[in-house]
Amino acid sequence: MRYALYEAAVFVIGKNKEFKEIHDYYRTRKENPLKKMQSVIAIVCKPIKIFYTVLTKGIDYAGQKMLGDIVRPEAAIAA
Repeated sequence: MRYALYEAAVFVIGKNKEFKEIHDYYRTRKENPLKKMQSVIAIVCKPIKIFYTVLTKGIDYAGQKMLGDIVRPEAAIAA
C-alpha cells in the first residue's frame, strides 16, 4: 500500500501544477528544507484528504484553496 501511495504521489506531482508547486516549496524553503523523497512522502496524504473531502462533501477540487492552506512565512512577511 505504501508503495502504491508513493507512486501515486509522484504521478500527481508530475501532472498537477499545484502539487508540483507544493513539492518545490517543501524542497526550497529556507527553514527545514526537505529532500526529494521526504517531500514526496509529505505529499502522499494530501490527495487522500482531497479525495475524501470531494466525495463526502460533494465540493469541487480547488487547487488554489489547497495552496492557500499551506502556511508560508515569506507570504506572511510580505502581507
